[in-house]
Amino acid sequence: MSTTLEAAIFLSMNGRAKEAIEFYKLHFHAKQLLLVTYEDMAKRDNSLQLTDENKHWITHSVLAIGKTKMMIAEDPMDINVKYTIGNNTSICIQSADLNEIENFYKSLTTDDRVRIIVPLSSNAFSKAYGIIEDPFGIQIQLMYDHRLQ
Repeated sequence: MSTTLEAAIFLSMNGRAKEAIEFYKLHFHAKQLLLVTYEDMAKRDNSLQLTDENKHWITHSVLAIGKTKMMIAEDPMDINVKYTIGNNTSICIQSADLNEIENFYKSLTTDDRVRIIVPLSSNAFSKAYGIIEDPFGIQIQLMYDHRLQ
């Protein structure tokens, strides 16, 4: 197990991410570590459909509440599932050890009870990012993040 491995709570807020961030900053004194809007992300990924409505939406943010990290974005992990309260949370397992993330993914996907939502692959923000749903209905994001070193 690498020393950079961490798990974070991930909340999908269905267009209310900014409101949620301000709420947690106010009530839990959360510290904002990162905030990326759709407009910011479109500069890295030209396939992102940018509109006047969504350009200021949050594609990814990280807050620190004490020693715990919480990530907040607008969209659900599985865009094919209608947003409802209860399916808007997931766990993000991340590490600066690329092999560790790849091994977790390989292990998880050998279990026939696991559903692959997004296959592990490289994208605009990570060399390895994928999403699975475990046998208990929990969506798990796996992400390589070199910044954790």
